[in-house]
Amino acid sequence: MATGKVVAFQRSGPRFESILVPIDGSALSMAAALKAVEFARRLGADIVAFHCIPPYQYPIYLGGIPFEYPSEADYDRQCRAIAQHYLDVVAGAASAQGVAAGARIDFHGNPAQAIVDAARSEKCGLVCMGSHGRGGWSSAFLGSVTMKTLTLTHLPILVDRPTAGEISHAQALMEQSAVEP
Repeated sequence: MATGKVVAFQRSGPRFESILVPIDGSALSMAAALKAVEFARRLGADIVAFHCIPPYQYPIYLGGIPFEYPSEADYDRQCRAIAQHYLDVVAGAASAQGVAAGARIDFHGNPAQAIVDAARSEKCGLVCMGSHGRGGWSSAFLGSVTMKTLTLTHLPILVDRPTAGEISHAQALMEQSAVEP
């Protein structure tokens, strides 16, 4: 098992002025984001809520091309609108706690790399993200954006595994904001 540098949160220790908070649209990622907002408030840090959208791909099937499929412009517009709803929920929670929040939406085929790139370009000193906590064969077949992100960067990453109650709360907040988890 590999060991890494442990960052202690002390008053004289490193200062995280900006924290990247990736959201994938799930209630689990929203629960982790809500905890990241609280964490940022305690640190006096800002957050950048982030959502990665897969690039447009027109499907071609063996039987032909589907008749009703959105254009690339429609796909872009629809995906951005949905992502903005997710980010608005986080921004609202941040505003309620007095935390400054920015938002970023990127189109990228590799969410883990997109997270690392966004953290660098937004000059975030920390990434806070949720994890399903899958292990064994499940993680081998399904993959883990969190694990991939950990392998791609030297930035500190705070991984949260929300409880069922926290996920339920996040889901209720998303539904209240007319966002389907």
